[in-house]
Amino acid sequence: MRSIVTVTLNPAIDRTVWIDRLEPGATHRTSMSRAAIGGKGINVARTAGRLGAPVVALGVAGEDQAARIEQHLAARGIRARFVGIEGETRTNLKLIEQTDGRMTEINGTGPEVGPEILDALAADLFETVARERPAVVVMAGSLPAGVPVDIYARWTRELRRSAGEVATIVDASDEPLTRAIGAGPFLVKPNRLEAETILGRAIGGDDDACRAALEIVGRGPRAVLLSLGADGAVAALGSAAQAFAAGAIEAAPGRLTTTVGAGDAMVARLAVELAGRDPAEPIAPDAFFAACRLAVEQAAAHIATGG
Repeated sequence: MRSIVTVTLNPAIDRTVWIDRLEPGATHRTSMSRAAIGGKGINVARTAGRLGAPVVALGVAGEDQAARIEQHLAARGIRARFVGIEGETRTNLKLIEQTDGRMTEINGTGPEVGPEILDALAADLFETVARERPAVVVMAGSLPAGVPVDIYARWTRELRRSAGEVATIVDASDEPLTRAIGAGPFLVKPNRLEAETILGRAIGGDDDACRAALEIVGRGPRAVLLSLGADGAVAALGSAAQAFAAGAIEAAPGRLTTTVGAGDAMVARLAVELAGRDPAEPIAPDAFFAACRLAVEQAAAHIATGG
C-alpha cells in the first residue's frame, strides 16, 4: 500500500462535554467529558493509520502543542512534522445534550500563521510528495488567521502539475472549499450545508443529493463524496452518482456517542481504499462506489466506538 499525506493548518484540542440539557445562563454539571488532540487532517491521519496505511502528517500548531501532537501521532506509528508557531493552539468545545443528541459547538480561532511559516510547510509538503510518491494527499480543515483563502486551491494546482498521479482530497468549507473545487482536485467532501452553500439552493432527498453531487463535479473535481448525516451520503464520479444509507450504529450499552470526527473517518477510509489500488489503473465507478460504501460504514463505526 502506498502512503497517505495529510495537511492540518488549524489543529485543536477538542473537548467534548455531555450534559443533560443546555440551558443558557444556567450552571450545568457534566455527565462525562473528553479531550483529544484534533483537527480534521489529524483525525484523518489517526484513523488511516489505525486501518494500516502508512501515513505522514504535516501541519502547523501553536508552540504549546506542536511537539505534543508529533509525539501523539508517533505513538500511533504516524510520521508527523508540525511547525511550531508563536501562540496557543486553539480549543474547540462541543456540548452534547443527552436528552436529544443536539450538539452546540464553540470553536477557537488559533494563532496567526505568517507567510514564512506557510512557505516552510509548503516546501515540506512538496518535498515529501516528491520523495514518498504517496497515493493520496488530504488537505482538511479550517484555515487560521493569516492564511490565504485560496491556499488549498494553489496547493492542489501545484500537486496536479508536479505529481499528477497523486489523488488530492479537500475537506473544507466556505471560500477555501469553493476555491479548491475550481482547482480540480480528485475529490471534495462537503456536508449537506456546505454543498447547499456552494450551489445556492436546498438539497432534498437522495435523487436531489445525487444531482447536487454531479453539479459540484461539473465545477472542477473529478469526484464528490457528499455526507448527509443521518441520511447517509451520496457520491459522484464523472457522470455517475450513487446514494448510500447511513451505516448501522451499534454502540455498547451505556456508551455516550458523538458524531464528532465521523466525517473525518469517512475521508480516512476512502483515502485508505485509494492507497491500496494499483496507480497504473484508472479507478472505475464500481470500484469508487464500493470504496465510498466502506467509507460510510467507517463513519458509523466511528460513532459507535467513540472514535
